[in-house]
Amino acid sequence: MNNQKHYVAGISAFVIWGFFSIPLRALQNFTAGEILYFRILFSALTLLLIILTFKRQDIRHEWRVLVSLPRQKKNTAIWLTLAGGALLCVNWLTFIYVVNSINVKTASFAYLICPVITAVLGYVVINEKLTVQQWCAVGLCAISCVLIGISSALELGYSFLTAFTYALYLITQRKNQGFDRIITLCVQVLFSFFLLNLVFGYLVESIPTSQTFYGVIIIVAVLFTVLPLFLNLFALNKINSATIGILMYINPIFNFTIAFLVFKERINFLQVIGYSIIILALVLFNYQNFRKIQTAVSARRIG
Repeated sequence: MNNQKHYVAGISAFVIWGFFSIPLRALQNFTAGEILYFRILFSALTLLLIILTFKRQDIRHEWRVLVSLPRQKKNTAIWLTLAGGALLCVNWLTFIYVVNSINVKTASFAYLICPVITAVLGYVVINEKLTVQQWCAVGLCAISCVLIGISSALELGYSFLTAFTYALYLITQRKNQGFDRIITLCVQVLFSFFLLNLVFGYLVESIPTSQTFYGVIIIVAVLFTVLPLFLNLFALNKINSATIGILMYINPIFNFTIAFLVFKERINFLQVIGYSIIILALVLFNYQNFRKIQTAVSARRIG
């Protein structure tokens, strides 16, 4: 299989993200704002180092492309890039808070429903089509959310906010085409860092002095932020978005497993029903993608 390494990269990215709750829980004594601020700081430094080392010529090219665009397209590209940075900021802050102050299964549920929310936003914002089967899956997803909400409105609210901000990020970036993804990501992270400095006093109660804190934060920035993003982008070079959409579910599956086995979290009867319905909805929603992947694999075997 010529693109085997791309599949390995894609799977590796989501497996890494699936273990993200473990280092975050190691920072549970610190506020979500403090974790976010230094995560973005070290992520920005890492991305800058990579870009200035390996992508200097690409920076010049991207700048020429931006300058050459008509004014309206140029402004749109700039605003979409900055909006992506702001959305990442909110999404990361919410995710960190949920993992450390609510529970891991709530964060996991967010990324189970995220692809469905992304598809609905795609229909509303950029007129992407959904099949009748996918709309049925959306309806089942809504029923699942109602059951989860009855069990805990707080958990549902945080799950939805986490999923919605990331889904909106994906939609805005889908419209922002034609630019190097790594350079765009670096700009977004730098803009996020700028925004955080505007509210620094509200986010950071005091500068952490623990060496353990900075050690874990560097691991979070490099191993759980920059590395999986690189792997995901590398996978997208050869793997279509439908396949990536299937691989994305590796993340919440690992998160759920860790929630129950490592952190000893429990679910009640209504949540069991809700999670069961969402799994059914996801199978229904992705049925065509499963068929496409199966067909592609069969074709490669015959070839």
